[in-house]
Amino acid sequence: GKTLDHLIESLEEPLESKEFRFNISMDDFKSYGEKVLQDLQQYAASLPGWRVEPNNYEGIRVSFRKEDGDGWLLLRMSLHDPLMPLNIESNSSGGVRQIAAALWPFLQQYSLLDLTPIKNYLK
Repeated sequence: GKTLDHLIESLEEPLESKEFRFNISMDDFKSYGEKVLQDLQQYAASLPGWRVEPNNYEGIRVSFRKEDGDGWLLLRMSLHDPLMPLNIESNSSGGVRQIAAALWPFLQQYSLLDLTPIKNYLK
């Protein structure tokens, strides 16, 4: 058999990765976050080139083809804090920005999410 080191070696590190943390300014942040995640699942499923990964219990994970950013995003709820972390990874230079820019119109619908981190990144 192959050693664990050998198997780990073959897992490529992403070329780019970024985490954004969006505060939710609302007492009932859990239900708001759940709504954002449900909406994202429907939104992503309706777009060509966006593939929602099934059975992701952390949050909503969407994969992107090479021409659409060559990577994935994961939006989830913090377990205890009024916070939604967004992780984006890409195997292409500029891919994280491409994926973040594609997600931006969706995120803008949610006035109770503090989108400053991704807004500043996309400037």
